[in-house]
Amino acid sequence: MKKKSIFIRFAIFFLLFSGLLYLTTEVLKDKRVELEYDVTAKVKGFYAEPKDTLDFVFVGSSQLYADIAPNVLFEEFGMTAYDFCANEQPLWISYYYIREALKHQKPKAIILDVFTVYGDTYEENGVNHINLDDLPWNLNKLGAIRDAVPKGSRGEFYFELVQYHDTWDTLDRNKIINTFYNKKNVYKGYSPFVVRHTYGDEAPEEVTGQKEIAPLPDRAREWLDKIVELTRQEGVDLILIKTPNGNAERQKLYNAVSLYAEEQDVPFVNMNLLFDGEAHLNILQAEKVTRYIGEYLSERYDITDKRQDPAFASWHEDGRYFYHKKRKCELISTDDAERYFSLLGESETVKLVAVRNDEDSTNAEKSDDAYANDEKCKEKQSGNSDREKQQKFLAESGLKTDENDFLNYVEAEQQTGSACYLALIDEQGNVLAQLSDTVACSTTIDYAGHTWELSYDPESEGRKTVLGIDGDNYSLDYEGINLFCYDTLLEEVVEFAAFEAEDEFVKKTE
Repeated sequence: MKKKSIFIRFAIFFLLFSGLLYLTTEVLKDKRVELEYDVTAKVKGFYAEPKDTLDFVFVGSSQLYADIAPNVLFEEFGMTAYDFCANEQPLWISYYYIREALKHQKPKAIILDVFTVYGDTYEENGVNHINLDDLPWNLNKLGAIRDAVPKGSRGEFYFELVQYHDTWDTLDRNKIINTFYNKKNVYKGYSPFVVRHTYGDEAPEEVTGQKEIAPLPDRAREWLDKIVELTRQEGVDLILIKTPNGNAERQKLYNAVSLYAEEQDVPFVNMNLLFDGEAHLNILQAEKVTRYIGEYLSERYDITDKRQDPAFASWHEDGRYFYHKKRKCELISTDDAERYFSLLGESETVKLVAVRNDEDSTNAEKSDDAYANDEKCKEKQSGNSDREKQQKFLAESGLKTDENDFLNYVEAEQQTGSACYLALIDEQGNVLAQLSDTVACSTTIDYAGHTWELSYDPESEGRKTVLGIDGDNYSLDYEGINLFCYDTLLEEVVEFAAFEAEDEFVKKTE
């Protein structure tokens, strides 16, 4: 009886110790849930998708999750897909990601990006942690550790506290909150890179003209073979793709992949030969690339259109995040005033506007006759072209400005040479607050969980206008139209810019 009591006590101690060890490890582990390289959110988000609801699963490195947007596949083709990827993912880890995917989904095809066919040796441990840490503990994770990590380094993957025991100094509220992160991913594994970049209409000549073939490394070929065998055993199609990266040297390897695909009778879609690209495409180019693969898949598979299916209504809600990011990228990529304000009118953002003129003028002190004879004032009285354009741009952007208030600004500016029109506009273009004056004026309003501030002080030695949110001023303070846009869905700044009247309205971003 005494021995049994000791055993029970030991078992309770072991369970408590194991639980505490597991909890401590999970708290201290790195959490990658923010910005573009949010692998934790991508991997955990995959497991949050309902079982057997995905038509396609994309597997590969960050070059895939930056270039293929499942939101576009759903909204334009009615198909469901997910980017089940991680940074620099070697093929021997992709193999286990595919095994994991097929445990939870029955896709029509696994679509594998071949960026890492250069691999012939172990990746560094940092890359391995990014790829392995967020997988659930099961035989696939154990197999991935065995095949991806050198024998002498596996301890920190089997017992992750070895790697993360000294991260107390980075412990914060967000890390604790995200300890057991288990949320659906609104982008379905995709990362929207919202950066300004100009792409060509087609792949560069140095890429399309690359005819050399670099042999596939032995290890890469070995794991490609295993992936082909696995998908055949599981009865699921395999499609190899390469998203465009504009790399002529790597194209030598992709030429070898093309020969391999012919040998194995596996499709290979090499978009590096079709589109201009870089390591990570911005969202505008990614949409084009995604549309191409969507057309490719819809031509080859009989896909039930899910856009009108109530069971997939959440996909429409998730898609809003993608299209808000797309609009942000369009705005920051556009310099043309007419197009900018047209796009602004289509964007569901909160806008703060300051239209101001602070010319150092003594017109107010002149007699009416002297004012009429001043050439600059004549131009203001007769043409009013800048102000007309300002009002036209505001109307095109859907800001629904109050005509009387704007005319008050115009009249004051004509008479004094110094005035400002301020407005706060909601996501639908409705004016929440506005004022115009030639002297110092300001207002604040609480809306959508934030405090917004508009102010103008012509006597200020610093910035004369304030376009503020929660105490931060985003006014560039140019004469002309100053804008600050904030997306309440994304909970982030879209852009702050100004359009100054020179020969034409010129966009300023600093």
